[in-house]
Amino acid sequence: MNATRHIEVCTLLRRAENAAQDAVNGDQAAARTTLALVTDARQRAEDTGCGICAHPDCLNELHYVGRGRRPLYCSVECRTNVYQATQMAARALIRTPRKTAA
Repeated sequence: MNATRHIEVCTLLRRAENAAQDAVNGDQAAARTTLALVTDARQRAEDTGCGICAHPDCLNELHYVGRGRRPLYCSVECRTNVYQATQMAARALIRTPRKTAA
């Protein structure tokens, strides 16, 4: 979870805590507010926000289990294809003869 999302979740949980205290004192509207805030906080905490594969021709969604860096590619094949394409482009630039003025 990034820092901004962490701050959002903590803020929602603080508001839910205050609303829960009001609900304990008998305020029914506060009980509904508490439920809504806790649900929102849980959804934000669970949202990975990974997006789609970085391969230009792939639209697969990325899956993140919550440990390590977030993935850029959906599979090893996509990562390898992008790497090979960039290497071929770099070799083509190196092999291009430069024109010299005569």
